[in-house]
Amino acid sequence: MKEHNDVRRIFLLNPDPRLVRQAARAEVQVRSIRADATDEAALRAPLAEAAEAGLCVNPARALVVLSAPAAVQRLVRDNRLSPGGTEVAPGDLRLTVETLSVHGMHQAVAIVARTPYGLLHPAPLTADTAAEVRAVVTALLDLTGYQYGPAHSSVALTPRGPVITGCRSGLGDDPVPELVKAAGGLDLAAGAVEVLAGRLVDTVRPNRFAAAALISPPWRLAEAEVGGLPHVRYVSLPEAPHPGHLVVGADSPDVAARRVASLRALVVGDDTRPGTDR
Repeated sequence: MKEHNDVRRIFLLNPDPRLVRQAARAEVQVRSIRADATDEAALRAPLAEAAEAGLCVNPARALVVLSAPAAVQRLVRDNRLSPGGTEVAPGDLRLTVETLSVHGMHQAVAIVARTPYGLLHPAPLTADTAAEVRAVVTALLDLTGYQYGPAHSSVALTPRGPVITGCRSGLGDDPVPELVKAAGGLDLAAGAVEVLAGRLVDTVRPNRFAAAALISPPWRLAEAEVGGLPHVRYVSLPEAPHPGHLVVGADSPDVAARRVASLRALVVGDDTRPGTDR
């Protein structure tokens, strides 16, 4: 039976439940398969079938490269994407970059910094440094041949410049999407569904900072209690042995750090918490 052309449809390989839920909310039909993403030969037939049905699909080779960290590093090294090689030092600032790709055009929609207390978005970078980070990540995606969907890249900011340490297809792990949404209102899952359907996504610039902290159990406060605290934008309770996380908003990186420290003290009952931030 021929599928209706006026119904939005997307193709998902090894579907992320977050994208499946978002597609259902947006009334987008999902065709999905589960397959070994490292087996190029096994991917060709289902991808060709999906493309024949009019769905937006990635080349099998791109999916294979992005599923193998060693292949990503080889591509970075062979094409000299990172200055001075791929070595990084323990003190280098670590970043993650979230991109959305449609028709082979890659848009870096978030740069998140890993800090001693958790994650911070947007990363506190100069405009020139942020542009360098975006450029090296989108160059890598070009080289892989990636066409559609979200991608999550890891970058270390070294004295020589940004060094790519990893890249894979798909959304960043939680709490990255919640962090990005709290900072600027961008829904990464919704954007991913749009580009998988072949549609462009408008750029959303963050209008404030947001920080996310992983907090191991036990928590002494319930989810509703934490969610009711000032500046808290999102809460996910821990499920042992996995930690929970919370996301807070702030007007600066310093304020974000203080708020995370204060909330961590409240949630786990640490008596050495710092004073109240302004």
